[in-house]
Amino acid sequence: MTSVGAGLDAAAGERPVNARTARSQDAAKKGDRAQAWERMALKELKNDVRHDLQCAVQSFGQVRQFFLRQPCDKLDQLLFAVSDPQGNVVVGTVMWVRMPSADSAGQLKQVEDIHGTGDITPFGTQVLKLGDIRFTGKHYRSRRDGSLVVIAETEPARGRPSTALLDEVATVAVVLPPL
Repeated sequence: MTSVGAGLDAAAGERPVNARTARSQDAAKKGDRAQAWERMALKELKNDVRHDLQCAVQSFGQVRQFFLRQPCDKLDQLLFAVSDPQGNVVVGTVMWVRMPSADSAGQLKQVEDIHGTGDITPFGTQVLKLGDIRFTGKHYRSRRDGSLVVIAETEPARGRPSTALLDEVATVAVVLPPL
């Protein structure tokens, strides 16, 4: 099992993250998004939360096939937009997938972590009123905690946020506890 812990970035091969990201992760783990973003010099502009989404309906590709064979117990999702002092806007999504067992969660994470195998599709990003954002999986993080799989992705929405910022926001978002 690969997980994101304080100071580690699972999707990037277990390399250390910077001190700012680690401090932001500490706040995020406590569920304090405002403090997590503030520690990164970001401000949350908008967010929307959906509970009890249907995993197979919200997914595609091999991920959907997985859910048809092994349904999830629960899917909740957060969509959010944050901005930096230069006016760049990053849109992110966090999905909390509760599976029936730790084993099925591990299997889901294994399929989900392979780029190109499908994904859980974020509900309409239009609710953030920043246009129709397509998540590519380029700025992706995931972790597993028992029967819970957490998936975080980010994309640029306005301006030119750096790849480092997009990855850093995903690295912090993936440690957020379920809402």
